[in-house]
Amino acid sequence: MKYKNVAFIVLILIFGFYAVIPGAAYSSPKIRVNGELRNFNPAPQIVNDRTMVPVRFVIEDEALGGKVYWDSELRKVTLDCRGKHIEFSIGSTEAAVDGQAYYLDNAPYIYNNRTFVPLRFIAETLGAVVAWDSGKWEVSIDFGWQPRIFAYYYCTPVEELEENAHLFSDVVFRWFETNAQGELYYEYRYDYDEVLGFARKRNIKTHAGVALMDREALHSLLSSKENRARLIDSLLDQVKQNHYDGVNIDFEFIAPEDGGFFTVFLQELKASLGPDKVLSVAVFARTGKENWSAAYEYSKIGKIADLVVVMAYDYSYKTTAPGAIAPLWWVEDVVAYAVENIPREKVLLGIPTYGYNWSSSGACSTVTASKLAEIKARYTVEENFDLTSMSPSYAYVDEYQNVHQIWFENERSLKEKWEVASENGLGGISFWRIGNGCNDLYKILADNP
Repeated sequence: MKYKNVAFIVLILIFGFYAVIPGAAYSSPKIRVNGELRNFNPAPQIVNDRTMVPVRFVIEDEALGGKVYWDSELRKVTLDCRGKHIEFSIGSTEAAVDGQAYYLDNAPYIYNNRTFVPLRFIAETLGAVVAWDSGKWEVSIDFGWQPRIFAYYYCTPVEELEENAHLFSDVVFRWFETNAQGELYYEYRYDYDEVLGFARKRNIKTHAGVALMDREALHSLLSSKENRARLIDSLLDQVKQNHYDGVNIDFEFIAPEDGGFFTVFLQELKASLGPDKVLSVAVFARTGKENWSAAYEYSKIGKIADLVVVMAYDYSYKTTAPGAIAPLWWVEDVVAYAVENIPREKVLLGIPTYGYNWSSSGACSTVTASKLAEIKARYTVEENFDLTSMSPSYAYVDEYQNVHQIWFENERSLKEKWEVASENGLGGISFWRIGNGCNDLYKILADNP
């Protein structure tokens, strides 16, 4: 689905993104469409913390060209717009979209001879997207889906970045690590000045990425106010000295009982960074159906962070049975859960550019595009494509008679994931990492500028 010509739906959508206390005075945000400020009337209304809008004004605007039909006997309003047939009944919380029933937070009502309907429901049904800047109290509107391409750079020669720089909006330079005491240090630093300088010349947003993947160390760091403050101070120094556009946090294997401490850390870090610097956070993928406790408090993180990288990969891992790294049905469930808890414009769908090679010997190793090419050149490889997971797989027997099964990604499977991000109007995609040589992903990015 592409998002075009949705100006007024998108314009009004912004009112659903800030809280209004009933009876309190509030100012309308500034609205910018394709860089130009816009004003509109009549104003929406806030009912039970939900934004209600006059439907005819929105749907019949020339930018949408939709039609509204009113049945006075049934007190029902019907909309035909952007290929969708939507029906509302005054006073009812049940609506229908193309014959399928949906339930609303607020029932439609009539005010001053205008029918008011729930904004978010209409906007999302018609595919509207919006970006909100709380610091400026302003919304920026662009026609069409314009995703961020948020790439990670790690221990990698600069050539792949240089060759594909035109495809990236943001790059996380994941060369920092921290420890239990919140001390910040470089894991590696070669080509540091060259890489940062190149990215900035190409107008790529740069982010200082810091990682910690030790459960006990994370507890010591996150549960201590002093340790959190030490890390935050060090990150701020790096941002100021090296002019980063933001900070990316990749803390993995946090104990569930430390989830609250992690949220506090993010609050403190964002408050210190301020509105002009971007805080992005990587989180494990969830569907809400897991039987394990989660440390990442999605809803709270979504309110704090500017961007949330949902790592929708490693469904099958080195320690599991062979299988798809990111089966499409699971990715769809992950995205559905994410947008229920995090504003969709903040969600970046994490896409894998690697796979795993399981052997009957019990070994399992990571596979990149170049490694897969080497295996294909050396062995007779059988290629398959699983339609259930929409993922490719490869099988071969090595010289020791070990049977190998590789699950990887290709252009077809990656395109399916790209479409999930597009159809859900996410903030964009993210991938680990520049340096894996995943030309199939670069082809998709080049075909969808």
